[in-house]
Amino acid sequence: MRAGGCDLEPTCIEDEYGCYSTGFFCWKGKDIAITIDAGLWHLSAACNHTLGYYELKEIRYTFLPNAMFVAQVFPPREDFVNVHENCFHLWQLAPGGYAEYQKED
Repeated sequence: MRAGGCDLEPTCIEDEYGCYSTGFFCWKGKDIAITIDAGLWHLSAACNHTLGYYELKEIRYTFLPNAMFVAQVFPPREDFVNVHENCFHLWQLAPGGYAEYQKED
């Protein structure tokens, strides 16, 4: 089932670090929503306080597959929307749409 370009059927991916699924989760006092929008993963995390760097990092690696780049996006001021002051979003970056990190052999 699809709603607004978002796939509502659970999607699971497994890698060497774990199994990752779309869906809605309550985790360590936080509400986590994982969706795939237009083919790219999106994580939304809401709680009763502002998330710090280490909390957001832990959420990213707990809920999103390892083999992707993700970012917290800050659009131009006039396009910024903040419905919930303590809700944070991480978006998968489209492959090739940014300068990819090159590992040295």
